[in-house]
Amino acid sequence: MRKIVLIIIALLSFNAVKAQELLHLYQGGHVVFEKAISDIDSIYFQNSSSVFSYGNDFRTFATASIDSVTFSSDTLAASTDIYITYNGNSVTVINPLASAGVNITTSGANVTVVSTAGIQDVVYHLSGSTTDGSLYITPDKRFTLSLEGVTITNSAGPAIDVLIDKAVNVVLANGSQNYLNDGTGNAKKAALQSKSQLIFNGGGTLTVSGAVRNGIHSDDFVKINSGNIVVTSAVADGIHCDWFIMNGGMVDVTSGDDGIDGDEGFIEINGGEIVIHSTAVSARAMKCDSTITVNNGSITIYNSGNQSKGMKSGLGTTINGGTIHITSSGTTVLESTTAGNDPSYCSAIVSDAFVTINGGDITLTLPTSNGGGRGISSEGPVTIAGGTVNITTAGAGAAYTVSGSTKDSYSCCCIKSDLSIILTGGHITCTSTGNGGKGINSKGTITIGETGATDSLLTLNVTTSGARITVSSGGGWPGPGGSSGDYCNPKGIKAAGALTVNSGIITVNCTQNTEGGECLESKTILTINGGQLTLVSNYDDAMNASSRLNINGGTIYAASSNNDAIDCNGSMYISGGFTIASSIKSPEEAFDCDNNTFSITGGTIVGTGVSGNMFSNPTASACTQHSLKYTGSSNKNIQIVRNSDNTVILTFHIPTMSGGGGWPGGSSSSNAVLLFSSPELTQGSYTLKYNGTISGGSDFHNYYTGATYSGGSTKTFTVGSTFSITTVQ
Repeated sequence: MRKIVLIIIALLSFNAVKAQELLHLYQGGHVVFEKAISDIDSIYFQNSSSVFSYGNDFRTFATASIDSVTFSSDTLAASTDIYITYNGNSVTVINPLASAGVNITTSGANVTVVSTAGIQDVVYHLSGSTTDGSLYITPDKRFTLSLEGVTITNSAGPAIDVLIDKAVNVVLANGSQNYLNDGTGNAKKAALQSKSQLIFNGGGTLTVSGAVRNGIHSDDFVKINSGNIVVTSAVADGIHCDWFIMNGGMVDVTSGDDGIDGDEGFIEINGGEIVIHSTAVSARAMKCDSTITVNNGSITIYNSGNQSKGMKSGLGTTINGGTIHITSSGTTVLESTTAGNDPSYCSAIVSDAFVTINGGDITLTLPTSNGGGRGISSEGPVTIAGGTVNITTAGAGAAYTVSGSTKDSYSCCCIKSDLSIILTGGHITCTSTGNGGKGINSKGTITIGETGATDSLLTLNVTTSGARITVSSGGGWPGPGGSSGDYCNPKGIKAAGALTVNSGIITVNCTQNTEGGECLESKTILTINGGQLTLVSNYDDAMNASSRLNINGGTIYAASSNNDAIDCNGSMYISGGFTIASSIKSPEEAFDCDNNTFSITGGTIVGTGVSGNMFSNPTASACTQHSLKYTGSSNKNIQIVRNSDNTVILTFHIPTMSGGGGWPGGSSSSNAVLLFSSPELTQGSYTLKYNGTISGGSDFHNYYTGATYSGGSTKTFTVGSTFSITTVQ
């Protein structure tokens, strides 16, 4: 009654304020009705309602909900703002657009909005809390959902469901905490579901739980510009949409299946922070059928399900910046196919097309629980041109039966491609410690560095330490590396096709105590055009080529404690560069080409091995540069001086050799063989000094420059006019 009296008092001033032109009616502190006084036909009270009649229309308001009526010449009404407040089992609605075509009905705390108003950017302000409510909205234009501290739980369906494809701007009010939950009775797709685009802004937090399927689902795209979105649990996907773009804010997803699923569209990350915990078997923490592009921002992924993937793209993954940390702790599963068992891996970054890294800070970790997974894996090319990439795999591979008597194996790999690997820039570290583990492996070609590029643009460090895996054993012959059995061998860098090094600072260490751990291996042609290479294998070859080896430039140190330093099953051609090759155990060699063509037409080489009848000598007819072969006891300091002008062309400390007992056709001798060739070794007479003392100067793997040599014994030798090997004993 008091409200009616106050309204009547205000209306008694009607004639006095006609000149002010506008009447304003307030509800819940907001102007919900504004009309020119000249347009109002009548105002009357009916039961507990106040009725405002104008033209052929009218508006009815619950009298008790009216705060006040004022008059002003200023337009005050925010006519596109609608307020929905949940109060447990009921809801309060302030709808100034009821007469304009926005129809809102309620049943308990369930709210249904159907708009035919044709008004764009209507704002629905949501607040309050309900454990048995919902919002179903059918808009006719794009609109805004402003979440201002609202909690909605709907056991029978989505908490919020947008039923028509109209863009939704979801504003998380600054500082607000908002919660959306569905229940087991939800027959639809998510707790927050939309047929349209969902665009998130604001500085508040939205926490979502998907009890049946997804946390957030859009049949269109999801874009996050700001705000904090937390999917605490989802039976299926945390966020599912046609494509996903993130410019800022934070997303934290824990899901039973995929974390962020872009479906047939793309995923683009330009900023913000993403954390995903994906636990299911075969799940993809971040996945789409198109492309994944990361330009900036922070991504942290934990995919722990067996054969799961951290980031999986159908048409390619490009990383231009940002910080990415992925821990893939699931393991390999043998899937049964018509052809037999086929391994399916738990990997960090996977693409059906390509992976390109131009920048960013990337750390990929596959712990011991992950046997067989890959850090980066692509059916197409893998290209790294910049950024910092650190990949660690620790799990052991295993042999398995494909079908019948057919055996095969799987093992971890830091970088794997079915086509090609191209590394031209950045700082790359690959560490594989599990049995059979590989650093870099391509079924096609590998190219490291660019021709003429500065070496410091690319630093590549690869370490493997796991033993080889026996797939099937056999009799075989007893020589090093020899066995007719089938093995899954650990490798530093391996290419089934050509392997080419053009530039870069490359360090590869294979520290295992069994066969198979080669630093560089090509199953066809291995070519070194430039770069600074340090290749050390504890047990197998430091460098191996199946058909041809070309050294045209670069600085190379290749060493093996138990096998050849540089091994080629075909011909070997050296035309430039500086190469030190060191093998210290009988019957292994510095340069082994199985007595095929060994051509030296340029460059400097210093090789040490153990004397015996298996030593590969340069092919005189294929050389345009002289060579010196020195045989004698090991651990001798060597200095060669050209007599004519007393110029020192070599100061070198021969490492201690190991006899090793030999094998058929080999030698048990521990005497050293030094093979030296240089453009400075020309026709003339020389003095060879040995068993002296080297002091001062610079030491590069026993090769000295600027050093002083004193004492020792002397031998003389003469280099003739033909390009042949001069042997000194």
